[in-house]
Amino acid sequence: MVEVDAVVFDVDGTMYRSRRYEAHLRESIHRVLGELLGIDYLRAAEKLKAVKKKTKTVSLSVEMMGVDRRRFYDLLAERIDPSKYIKPRPEVKKLLQELKKAGIKIGCHTNSGRSLFLKVSEALGIHASDFDVVVTSDDAPPKPLKDGYILLSKLLGTPFNRILYVGDRWEVEVKPAKELGMITVLVHSRNGEPDFYLSDITELFKIIK
Repeated sequence: MVEVDAVVFDVDGTMYRSRRYEAHLRESIHRVLGELLGIDYLRAAEKLKAVKKKTKTVSLSVEMMGVDRRRFYDLLAERIDPSKYIKPRPEVKKLLQELKKAGIKIGCHTNSGRSLFLKVSEALGIHASDFDVVVTSDDAPPKPLKDGYILLSKLLGTPFNRILYVGDRWEVEVKPAKELGMITVLVHSRNGEPDFYLSDITELFKIIK
């Protein structure tokens, strides 16, 4: 077990799982990208797939394709309704409340823009105010770049070695956190070299003192 001063959560794929939403989001990404590039959405999907092989994330790929990241996420948020696919998770709300009662600060780190983050969190039944700090791709360059992690540490007022970082993707979000000295948790899969593996974030108190 570990003693920490702050816990930082990724959102998509970490705080919830929904294959239907992932499929809807993927198609919406292709359509918005196609619109911004002035090409058919199927062609946009092909171009994104090719670029993503290098960048690993949609957020970085969009910028490499010459599209403004903030504009992209604003349009995407306008087009989709996560509440049709993502069910509320009162157990996650309870976890956040228990962390706060324990005196642990809570951060959120997502590659989505803030407007889309707010829609997803609302669908989950949680609010931005449930977190002490929220860093989106509107606030810092996206993962796996380390700018957002550094900003989180600064805003939380917590050194890296006292932060527990929780995510569902080793290469693009958990590994960078570990390289900075954060304690790391990988959920829903077992790959890479995180400090802990958990099946779901609701198991967090199994490893926190």
